[in-house]
Amino acid sequence: MSGREHVLGSVRRQLGRTAGSPVPPPPPVALLGNPLDQASRRKAFCERLRAVGGTVHEAADAAAAAAVVRTVLAAHGARSLACSRAPMVRAVAECLRALDPGLAVHDDADRDTLATVDAGCTGATLAVAETGTLVLAEDLERARLPSLLPPLHIALLDPANILSHLGEALARLPSPLPRAVTFVTGPSRTADIELELVVGVHGPKDLHVVLVG
Repeated sequence: MSGREHVLGSVRRQLGRTAGSPVPPPPPVALLGNPLDQASRRKAFCERLRAVGGTVHEAADAAAAAAVVRTVLAAHGARSLACSRAPMVRAVAECLRALDPGLAVHDDADRDTLATVDAGCTGATLAVAETGTLVLAEDLERARLPSLLPPLHIALLDPANILSHLGEALARLPSPLPRAVTFVTGPSRTADIELELVVGVHGPKDLHVVLVG
């Protein structure tokens, strides 16, 4: 008996199986967390997002959100914006064009444009209160590049989609999963260079979240 067969045989005996027996499906993964009511979820999300370097704004509707986005862009000296195709983002983009005709607002921008614009605006499919994390589902709005390439990321979020913990967010994602699901927790950061924290190396260095509604 080879060493490999000896080891596998020992594992089988410990599991109560024999050679050639079918492998049972894995047990369900228990993702635990404390459920919160809606007001607590919203408060916790805002607190966690600020703690990781993000900024939170509130707006009653698309028109008010457009005014907030315009203010954020002006504060960063941004004059060009790439938008995802989420319905909320498109509504805000139309209001932005009316507010500021000189602002370059791009819908479904190509990769070259995304590499040169000042900011990207996307929706957020879900959010996680316990970590201040945004969840962006790629197939639903083509949000991956607008949220990663420009130096400034503005995300629009319906507060009703703020969930208590990661387990709830994973359970809420569509099945089958989109081809890419992006989890965004604050501005991009890394500490792999001499263990010094650097912001904005691998993505946006500023994150603004607008709660719409």
